[in-house]
Amino acid sequence: MADDPLQTFRNMVPSRTPAAAAKPVPAPALVVNHDADGRQPYEAYEAFDNQVRSTNVELRVHRTGLSHFIAYAHISGLTFNFATGGEISFIGDGNSVIIKGRSLRAIIIAINMHTCGMIQDFNHQKFVQPEPVDPAAPFVESIEVEVLRPTRPGDGAHSKRSEEA
Repeated sequence: MADDPLQTFRNMVPSRTPAAAAKPVPAPALVVNHDADGRQPYEAYEAFDNQVRSTNVELRVHRTGLSHFIAYAHISGLTFNFATGGEISFIGDGNSVIIKGRSLRAIIIAINMHTCGMIQDFNHQKFVQPEPVDPAAPFVESIEVEVLRPTRPGDGAHSKRSEEA
């Protein structure tokens, strides 16, 4: 019984190198000197892990300085331009929302999974873009929020049917 029938299989597994011999690979620096003038690195959106479900999505529009909170339960008509990846639109809480940018697929997935807590547009006075620019990273150029309201008789925007009545 000098022969070990499993010896040929044991020799197939490569031996592990000691941890001291392995050289760590440094991560590339994406943001260069972003704290020099007080601006923060830009993040297009904030998503939670799959176990956390948000009840609202916050839309931070830096152009206007307003933050809109849209309840997930009231989001409807969600549309994503998958051909360009550059536009998301939906209606929520009586508002029409249009988000424009590039590589927005990650944001639409987070919205669909109710894990997106915040979406914000880029403002060069508040944020520094990561360098080098990652074309796959979401980037929001603009967020347009328009309040929708039902037409009321007498405001000049009623339908032809109400004129006939």
